[in-house]
Amino acid sequence: MRNLLIKVIGVLLLITFLIYLFYSPRLKFDVLENPNKKAPTKIEQTQKNNNQTENPKPKAGIGTWINNDISMLTKKFGQADRVYEYHDNFKNYVFRENNQYYIVTAKHNKIKSVYATGSKAEISPVKINENASHIFENTSINPEPRLKANGKEYDLELSDEDMKTQMLIKYGDEYAQVYIDQQNNKVVGVRFLDAEALVLFNPYQMTKVSNGKTVENDHKEEPYEQNVNQLMTLYEVTNQIRNLKGLKPFKVNNDLGHIASVNLYESTNNKSVGFTEGALKQQLDERGIDFKSMGQNVGYDFNDVPTLLHSWLNSDTHRSRLLNTQYNEMGGDVMDGYYTLIFIEK
Repeated sequence: MRNLLIKVIGVLLLITFLIYLFYSPRLKFDVLENPNKKAPTKIEQTQKNNNQTENPKPKAGIGTWINNDISMLTKKFGQADRVYEYHDNFKNYVFRENNQYYIVTAKHNKIKSVYATGSKAEISPVKINENASHIFENTSINPEPRLKANGKEYDLELSDEDMKTQMLIKYGDEYAQVYIDQQNNKVVGVRFLDAEALVLFNPYQMTKVSNGKTVENDHKEEPYEQNVNQLMTLYEVTNQIRNLKGLKPFKVNNDLGHIASVNLYESTNNKSVGFTEGALKQQLDERGIDFKSMGQNVGYDFNDVPTLLHSWLNSDTHRSRLLNTQYNEMGGDVMDGYYTLIFIEK
């Protein structure tokens, strides 16, 4: 009897400890840091495609837009939904059509990059929801390409994770960054870009050949209006991804955006950055926001929204919030290289 009582007490103590861990106010939301700003995981030889034949330049779709004047798109779609300064004379133009979403980056009116998602996006020769295995088997892919931009040479190194989630394909003199949902191995977005834009976005491990130094992201010289527009893009692409998955879009809640701003400012100005459930719940309560459940995604050191969001999609914990069927509202902020979205179920 005594042994049984001891076992029962032990079980109760274990349950109490697990409940504490689950509801602990210090439970942190993981910050997803750009994995390519760390040492990459080498690709296994078996995953390399040794067929290094040239992939022909696309004859249709967004790949044909590269190096054309931005006026071709205003003739095609009308005026852009938004236009804003990006970096070093680069501008972003956002175009939205029925089940088509494009972020076009231009320099001196010449198109340098086009990100596309949506079920009807024009992304030939690949397709939205195409199985990535088909692309890998029928396309020449170099996991360690060297490129030239602005008179300099750069070595890129795609990790095993890159090959599964954002493979890079060279078509003629331009590149395609193919975003893949690793859970079902389907294409969810594509970005065509030239070498200069590839260096600008810096989505992979990149080394400057001249001095052997890894190219780092610099978030200090971003134009003021970029953060506001990047936040709008964060909202838009989030809902585009949800739409592809057959989920209802999140409604933007400006009160959540205000909380996200305070939360991000307070967290990033401390010596140790931390985002806890307890702090977020307290801020929601103080703001008088009623909710049944809540969550938060945080990302750091990404140069652009698409790469961040597709990285969230391929991170189990961040994906579970991004594609949550209970949450119905979101609000966020972008600041000093950090991106955050707060989700609630009203």
